[in-house]
Amino acid sequence: MIGTIRQGFALTGRAFEYLSREVRGMHAAAYMLALSSLVSSLLALFRDRLLAHTFGAGHELDLYYAAFRIPDLLFVGIGSLVSAYVLIPVLASRAEEAQRRYIDAVLVTFSLIAICACGVAALFSPALLSWLFPALSSGPSSGTLLSLTLVLLIQPVLLGLSNILAAVTQFRHRYALYASAPILYNLGIIIGIVVLYPRMGLIGLGWGVCLGALLHGLIQLPPILKEGYVRSISIRFEFKAIVGTALVSVPRALALSMAQLAFLGLLVIAGSLAEGSIAIFMLAFNLQAVPLAIIGASYSVAAFPTLAQLSKSGSAEFVNYVATAARHIFFWSMPALCLAVVLRAHIVRVVLGSGEFDWTDTRLTAAALALFVVSLAAQGVSLLLVRAYYAAGKTGVPLFVSGLTALGTLLLSVLALGAVRDARALLFLESLLRVDYVPGAEMLALPFSYALASIIGAAALAYVFDKEYKGFLSLVGRAFGESLTAGFLGALVAYGALVILGTVTLTSTLASILMRGGLSGIAGLVVAAFVYYALGNREYSETVQALARKIWRGGEPISSGEDTNATHSAVL
Repeated sequence: MIGTIRQGFALTGRAFEYLSREVRGMHAAAYMLALSSLVSSLLALFRDRLLAHTFGAGHELDLYYAAFRIPDLLFVGIGSLVSAYVLIPVLASRAEEAQRRYIDAVLVTFSLIAICACGVAALFSPALLSWLFPALSSGPSSGTLLSLTLVLLIQPVLLGLSNILAAVTQFRHRYALYASAPILYNLGIIIGIVVLYPRMGLIGLGWGVCLGALLHGLIQLPPILKEGYVRSISIRFEFKAIVGTALVSVPRALALSMAQLAFLGLLVIAGSLAEGSIAIFMLAFNLQAVPLAIIGASYSVAAFPTLAQLSKSGSAEFVNYVATAARHIFFWSMPALCLAVVLRAHIVRVVLGSGEFDWTDTRLTAAALALFVVSLAAQGVSLLLVRAYYAAGKTGVPLFVSGLTALGTLLLSVLALGAVRDARALLFLESLLRVDYVPGAEMLALPFSYALASIIGAAALAYVFDKEYKGFLSLVGRAFGESLTAGFLGALVAYGALVILGTVTLTSTLASILMRGGLSGIAGLVVAAFVYYALGNREYSETVQALARKIWRGGEPISSGEDTNATHSAVL
């Protein structure tokens, strides 16, 4: 028995040692992050399936998602002050001992600010919830909404501290360990749904979220402690550095806060529509967030530490590196978004179609997913360009563009909602998205507004970036055209396959949905790959060569660096 326990500890130790290894090279790191994001996203989909099965797109799920609004806004406001994209450039400019003193000071300062801010938010939560969600805050649901919000106010503190640790983790190129944190976060939420909810009700869901946030930080802590961090609670010697970090962080915090306020505005509007509109909006948003996390977020996170160093060495290398990441985002995102539009009903039914999640919920969520996912590539490139600006220490442009995008999102939502209240416009939207006469279809104006504003914001950001760093658009233009062509033709073939095999109906079984959607998706991917090959797409060649090298080397991890020149092949 004791020997078995020792073997278990030894295996755990070796696994943790493997997770803590450094990963060098943007593509190697991006693929590592993408793989871990895929695991985390599968858990997130399983989490959402459990929520949809238990509650459906109804009142309880509206309460659950509404309770996140104040904590999430608070987290964005204070957590972004100490994000990795602010801390990593500071760490890159310091010697090792100075790095330790700086991180220790940041941890202490953030803890004090976060605890005070969450305490104040708890005092004002009743009034804020009544103002933001009057329908949910009235009647017997008011106490549940308030209690769930108060529990979730613990999350900003825990995730904020975890993000500080994540800055060190990314700076040390421990991408496997960094990518494991979201997996544990989703595991905590699943525990809340499966174990705590049956015993505690909706409050148990909140405690599951807090458990996930705690695990998110704990997984990153051991190697950081081993390197000598978190030894001091004094900020006296780092006061000037803390003030400087705050000054740099404020524009980013404002930019993220504006985006979060726009998102909050959309949910407030959804709360005034038919019951379940908040749930449908969030479930569709979470579905489109899966490819965004796997593709856009993976490349932007992997590129950031190197961008922070290249920004000091010269603009040519810097622009080439950003363009390389952008081209690969287009390469993966365009086929993904085109196929997701065609297979939207299959995706929603497979992931969420269970229990209380009925056919009406499926059709509306599928339509909302189609609208959200159209902006997938735009969101991914925006993530990359914003991080490129932060790596260069320039926060003004992201703040300005984020502000305009947030304002545009709200204005478009008001205009679009007004438009669909006209019977003819609503009928056109319903026919286009195949939700004819489905109750609550007017909420589709909200994902439409979000996606359109995201595309316009990404285009504006790319234009401004090209003006400041010459040559960016010319470096990515061909990749954009080729990926759009491959995605469109792949989606066209997938649609043709669906016509032959049959689409999703109310009577479709899970097996038939998987078979039809899977075969159609495979056909679309094969055609997209052939189009890339026929066009001589550089990203396709780089990916095939990288995978071939990986296979021929027997799957051994490659930790060498990579040439940042955009004309050279990627190294996996």
